[in-house]
Amino acid sequence: MKFQNPKTKSKVAIINIVILIIFFTSFVFIYLNIPAFGRSDEFVLLISLLLLIYLAYLGCPFFRYDSDGETLIFQNEKSLPISFLVKESLSDFPKRKLIKFVIKNKPLFKKVLEIYISSKRVSSGLSKVNFDISYLDSKQIRDIRISLNKVINENKKDTFQ
Repeated sequence: MKFQNPKTKSKVAIINIVILIIFFTSFVFIYLNIPAFGRSDEFVLLISLLLLIYLAYLGCPFFRYDSDGETLIFQNEKSLPISFLVKESLSDFPKRKLIKFVIKNKPLFKKVLEIYISSKRVSSGLSKVNFDISYLDSKQIRDIRISLNKVINENKKDTFQ
Protein backbone atom coordinates (compact mmCIF):
# COMPACT_ATOMS: atom_id res chain seq x y z
CA MET A 1 0.00 0.00 0.00
CA LYS A 2 1.36 3.39 -0.97
CA PHE A 3 0.19 6.54 0.68
CA GLN A 4 1.25 10.18 0.81
CA ASN A 5 -0.38 13.57 1.41
CA PRO A 6 1.37 16.32 -0.60
CA LYS A 7 -1.73 18.54 -0.72
CA THR A 8 -1.66 18.91 3.05
CA LYS A 9 1.98 19.95 2.90
CA SER A 10 1.25 22.80 0.48
CA LYS A 11 -1.80 23.95 2.46
CA VAL A 12 0.16 24.05 5.71
CA ALA A 13 3.00 25.89 3.97
CA ILE A 14 0.59 28.59 2.80
CA ILE A 15 -0.93 28.88 6.29
CA ASN A 16 2.57 29.15 7.80
CA ILE A 17 3.56 31.89 5.36
CA VAL A 18 0.40 33.90 6.04
CA ILE A 19 0.87 33.63 9.80
CA LEU A 20 4.56 34.59 9.46
CA ILE A 21 3.61 37.66 7.43
CA ILE A 22 1.03 38.68 10.03
CA PHE A 23 3.54 38.10 12.83
CA PHE A 24 6.32 40.16 11.26
CA THR A 25 4.08 43.01 10.12
CA SER A 26 2.49 43.31 13.55
CA PHE A 27 5.97 43.21 15.12
CA VAL A 28 7.15 46.02 12.82
CA PHE A 29 4.01 48.07 13.49
CA ILE A 30 4.49 47.71 17.24
CA TYR A 31 8.19 48.60 16.94
CA LEU A 32 7.43 51.69 14.81
CA ASN A 33 4.47 52.57 17.05
CA ILE A 34 1.98 52.49 14.16
CA PRO A 35 -1.53 51.44 15.29
CA ALA A 36 -2.33 49.09 12.39
CA PHE A 37 -4.82 46.84 14.16
CA GLY A 38 -6.08 49.44 16.60
CA ARG A 39 -5.47 48.63 20.24
CA SER A 40 -5.03 44.94 19.57
CA ASP A 41 -1.57 45.02 17.94
CA GLU A 42 0.00 43.05 20.80
CA PHE A 43 -2.91 40.62 20.75
CA VAL A 44 -2.41 39.93 17.02
CA LEU A 45 1.32 39.45 17.61
CA LEU A 46 0.68 37.03 20.47
CA ILE A 47 -1.97 35.02 18.61
CA SER A 48 0.19 34.68 15.49
CA LEU A 49 3.15 33.56 17.62
CA LEU A 50 1.00 30.99 19.42
CA LEU A 51 -0.32 29.68 16.09
CA LEU A 52 3.23 29.28 14.75
CA ILE A 53 4.25 27.40 17.89
CA TYR A 54 1.16 25.18 17.67
CA LEU A 55 1.81 24.32 14.01
CA ALA A 56 5.41 23.45 14.91
CA TYR A 57 4.10 21.30 17.79
CA LEU A 58 1.87 19.31 15.43
CA GLY A 59 4.96 18.30 13.48
CA CYS A 60 5.60 17.57 9.83
CA PRO A 61 2.57 17.94 7.56
CA PHE A 62 3.87 15.57 4.86
CA PHE A 63 3.77 11.84 5.56
CA ARG A 64 4.66 9.09 3.11
CA TYR A 65 4.13 5.39 3.69
CA ASP A 66 4.99 2.57 1.30
CA SER A 67 4.58 -1.11 2.11
CA ASP A 68 4.89 -2.48 -1.42
CA GLY A 69 7.74 -4.92 -1.91
CA GLU A 70 9.99 -6.26 0.83
CA THR A 71 10.60 -2.99 2.68
CA LEU A 72 8.53 -0.53 4.67
CA ILE A 73 9.19 3.15 3.99
CA PHE A 74 8.12 5.93 6.34
CA GLN A 75 8.91 9.58 5.71
CA ASN A 76 8.05 12.89 7.39
CA GLU A 77 8.83 16.20 5.69
CA LYS A 78 8.37 19.70 6.99
CA SER A 79 6.52 22.27 4.92
CA LEU A 80 8.99 25.16 5.13
CA PRO A 81 12.78 25.19 5.44
CA ILE A 82 12.48 27.72 8.28
CA SER A 83 10.51 25.26 10.43
CA PHE A 84 13.51 24.59 12.63
CA LEU A 85 11.43 23.23 15.52
CA VAL A 86 10.17 20.34 13.38
CA LYS A 87 12.26 17.22 12.87
CA GLU A 88 12.13 15.37 9.55
CA SER A 89 12.34 11.59 9.57
CA LEU A 90 13.02 8.92 6.98
CA SER A 91 13.16 5.25 7.74
CA ASP A 92 13.16 2.23 5.49
CA PHE A 93 13.71 -1.31 6.68
CA PRO A 94 12.74 -4.88 5.77
CA LYS A 95 9.22 -5.90 6.76
CA ARG A 96 10.57 -8.77 8.84
CA LYS A 97 12.16 -6.28 11.29
CA LEU A 98 8.85 -4.68 12.28
CA ILE A 99 8.01 -5.83 15.81
CA LYS A 100 5.09 -3.60 16.76
CA PHE A 101 3.65 -0.13 16.36
CA VAL A 102 1.66 2.25 18.55
CA ILE A 103 -0.43 5.24 17.51
CA LYS A 104 -0.41 7.74 20.36
CA ASN A 105 -2.79 10.63 20.83
CA LYS A 106 -0.96 13.44 22.58
CA PRO A 107 -2.45 16.65 23.98
CA LEU A 108 -3.83 19.30 21.62
CA PHE A 109 -4.67 16.92 18.74
CA LYS A 110 -1.11 15.71 18.10
CA LYS A 111 -0.79 12.14 16.85
CA VAL A 112 2.42 10.14 16.73
CA LEU A 113 3.13 6.80 15.09
CA GLU A 114 5.76 4.87 17.06
CA ILE A 115 7.42 2.05 15.14
CA TYR A 116 9.42 -0.61 17.02
CA ILE A 117 12.07 -2.36 14.93
CA SER A 118 14.36 -5.25 15.80
CA SER A 119 17.94 -4.05 15.65
CA LYS A 120 21.32 -5.56 16.47
CA ARG A 121 22.87 -2.10 16.90
CA VAL A 122 20.96 -1.42 20.12
CA SER A 123 21.72 -3.40 23.27
CA SER A 124 18.01 -3.96 24.00
CA GLY A 125 17.50 -5.33 20.48
CA LEU A 126 14.59 -2.96 19.91
CA SER A 127 14.78 0.43 18.23
CA LYS A 128 11.95 3.00 18.28
CA VAL A 129 11.23 5.54 15.52
CA ASN A 130 8.57 8.27 15.78
CA PHE A 131 6.58 9.84 12.95
CA ASP A 132 4.14 12.74 13.12
CA ILE A 133 0.73 11.82 11.74
CA SER A 134 -1.29 14.75 13.12
CA TYR A 135 -2.32 15.94 9.67
CA LEU A 136 -3.77 12.59 8.58
CA ASP A 137 -7.50 12.00 8.79
CA SER A 138 -9.02 9.02 10.58
CA LYS A 139 -9.47 6.98 7.37
CA GLN A 140 -5.80 7.34 6.47
CA ILE A 141 -4.73 6.38 9.99
CA ARG A 142 -7.05 3.36 9.89
CA ASP A 143 -5.56 2.24 6.55
CA ILE A 144 -2.02 2.50 7.92
CA ARG A 145 -3.06 0.59 11.05
CA ILE A 146 -4.59 -2.20 8.94
CA SER A 147 -1.52 -2.42 6.69
CA LEU A 148 0.93 -2.53 9.62
CA ASN A 149 -1.15 -5.14 11.46
CA LYS A 150 -1.09 -7.25 8.31
CA VAL A 151 2.73 -7.02 8.17
CA ILE A 152 3.03 -7.94 11.87
CA ASN A 153 0.70 -10.93 11.44
CA GLU A 154 2.75 -12.15 8.45
CA ASN A 155 5.92 -11.79 10.53
CA LYS A 156 4.41 -13.86 13.35
CA LYS A 157 3.24 -16.49 10.87
CA ASP A 158 6.73 -16.72 9.31
CA THR A 159 8.36 -16.97 12.74
CA PHE A 160 6.32 -20.00 13.78
CA GLN A 161 6.81 -21.93 10.52
